[in-house]
Amino acid sequence: MPYQRVLEFAALSDTGLVRSHNEDAIIVCADYGCAILADGMGGYNAGEVASAMTAQIIAEYLCSKMDAIWFPSMGPRPLAMARWITESVELANRNVLYAAQTNPECSGMGTTVVVACCLQDKLLLAHVGDSRAYRFRDGILSRLTQDHSVLQEQINAGLISEEDARFSSIKNLITRAVGTLDEVHTELHTHHTEEEDLYLMCSDGLTDMLEHDEIQSLIRMYGSDLDRCAEALIDRAKDRGGLDNISVVLFGLVGEKNKSWLQRTFTR
Repeated sequence: MPYQRVLEFAALSDTGLVRSHNEDAIIVCADYGCAILADGMGGYNAGEVASAMTAQIIAEYLCSKMDAIWFPSMGPRPLAMARWITESVELANRNVLYAAQTNPECSGMGTTVVVACCLQDKLLLAHVGDSRAYRFRDGILSRLTQDHSVLQEQINAGLISEEDARFSSIKNLITRAVGTLDEVHTELHTHHTEEEDLYLMCSDGLTDMLEHDEIQSLIRMYGSDLDRCAEALIDRAKDRGGLDNISVVLFGLVGEKNKSWLQRTFTR
């Protein structure tokens, strides 16, 4: 679409080495510069339902809003986009909660979610739970989201260090999720993007297995090839045990002369 900057996406999801099925979900809307990653939870297969529903509802809502813009060449304003993202997460929350309350096999299900939408030189980033987003700029990896978890609250209060937190027995106890309560509180921030930026979205199946510096090192090595980089991140997480489903989305600018939209999404 003419109002978007030219982006390249690569996405990959893997069941890991321990879980019997994959409860992560990824949708990349390349023509709209948006990506959604969700990590489900709650009962056998129910987490898979929650994450798939959430990703699909958010993607359809955002795409329908952008399709309805009267002057596409101008694109949506960041404030409008932020409102649509928040509304889409709220809609997903209502639908997942209703499904959980009306289908016994889905009782107790919910999901984390992280949503990224690029508008010209801005990135709108929203999340609920402990799925994360990072920015790789000038060789340095920076975390852009803060986990909604009991452990993160302990870190913020100075009760435990970041180093010791890696070994905590409660590191996956989240304080916010989509589909578990009547209201969902979505954290949303706007970030300025630069020409050589590379962005990573991931489920905790990656960050529980790999330390920050290791992820940074792999992106430094393979970041020029997003497909290869996604594979390297997941393979290294599996080398470390692969205790959970592992999902990653990588995206960045590919140069203004290339006007074709690129999307690659795989599950294995």
